[in-house]
Amino acid sequence: MKRIVLIILAIAIMHPMHAASSWQVGTDLRCIDSAFMEALRLDLEASYRFGRIRLTLPIRYSHSFSHELDFAETGLIVSVYPFDGYGFFAAVSLVRLGVFWGLEAPEDRFMFFSEAIVGWTFEFPYFYIEPRFSMTDIFSAETGRMDILSEAVPQYSRFRIGLVAGTAF
Repeated sequence: MKRIVLIILAIAIMHPMHAASSWQVGTDLRCIDSAFMEALRLDLEASYRFGRIRLTLPIRYSHSFSHELDFAETGLIVSVYPFDGYGFFAAVSLVRLGVFWGLEAPEDRFMFFSEAIVGWTFEFPYFYIEPRFSMTDIFSAETGRMDILSEAVPQYSRFRIGLVAGTAF
């Protein structure tokens, strides 16, 4: 935990204070397909972007109608925009925590895992659109529980293509 705090402080100190910054709130539009499936998935995120760095707090909830299983997760994701003005970014989760509940929940209800994301941010005057590709559980530390979750919630897979839309202010 101390390392994470030190990394965030180092980034904040090294970053010029005059850089443009903004808050962003968005949702993954791909979750709309859960209306036509046997499960529900909601992805929301709040971000603070300053210059080439963005810190994101995702809040995700998954519910299976065919299994007695629910899953909620949150964490902290750091995104880096290496090329000015092109919108391409690469991101990695610093911390990722999920919790299962329900009759079919695994015995160990807490899950710590990782995620890597690449994508593009297209910014417009009042909103943004962000197509992205993400890989969950990079180090395969939670393979068994990820399989249980993928079976119960079809939208929850190790590899995911998403389309995040939101507003910046």
